[in-house]
Amino acid sequence: GVELHMDVFVPAGDGPWPVVVAFHGLDSNANDELSTVAVAEAAATEGMLVFTPTWIVLDPPPFPITVDTFRGFTAAANCAVAFAQEIAPDLGGDPSTTVLHGFSGGAGAALLAAVEPTDTTIAGCETDTLPTLVNGVVLGDGEYFLHSTNFDSAFEADLEATQAEVAFMNEATYWPSSMRAKFFMWVATSGTGSREIGDPSDESGWLALRDPDGSIRADLERLNQLEDGIISNVDSAQLLALRLTEAGFEATVDEYPGGHTTLDKLPQIVGYLKAAATR
Repeated sequence: GVELHMDVFVPAGDGPWPVVVAFHGLDSNANDELSTVAVAEAAATEGMLVFTPTWIVLDPPPFPITVDTFRGFTAAANCAVAFAQEIAPDLGGDPSTTVLHGFSGGAGAALLAAVEPTDTTIAGCETDTLPTLVNGVVLGDGEYFLHSTNFDSAFEADLEATQAEVAFMNEATYWPSSMRAKFFMWVATSGTGSREIGDPSDESGWLALRDPDGSIRADLERLNQLEDGIISNVDSAQLLALRLTEAGFEATVDEYPGGHTTLDKLPQIVGYLKAAATR
């Protein structure tokens, strides 16, 4: 096993404060990476108890990604939420109001923890307590149907199992029936993670492998997101928002100029966290 650690940012004054669990991206050197710490510090200043878990081993990098790697991501994300909720009261937090934040690859971890909360004890986790459903999720410039080349290796090694992971993230029939979270997403207008679609008739093409029933493509066409011939994080977020909205959830996507960073969007991100924590 590997020890994964968690930093905590505690507001000044007395609680109880809403709890935020903030997941760093896969390109971070550690969980004190600038984009994560900046969000945590800003949110703590506004009266939120923020946990920043190191939820993945980054040295060596986790590539090529396999299905087992991906399942490990989900287990680590669930463990982080469960542990944060367990110890939050000792630090002045109110775990009955829990919000998840994820940036870049961490957006996938936050989504997984929200839509796939474990109902069994997590092997190796510091707590045997199960995570409770969260109130809201703030997702920043991530990918939500594994469209990037980072995940090609998983589809090549175990197609059906990896297709199932896409379904868990994107299809409401797999989400907890009692989930009531609000979702706030933001993306960089420049289109992080852009990938050419290629020949739409190629049943072995990368999009077809992620979309065996054609529903992802159909929804992207409804959204007019295929006209430029590429898929990016913008398209991925719009797809997830559509599916959340049609399943009855509050979900928004905002596009911002600039690149793949939280640092020029901190007031907006804190605003999303506050809104997500409001019942």
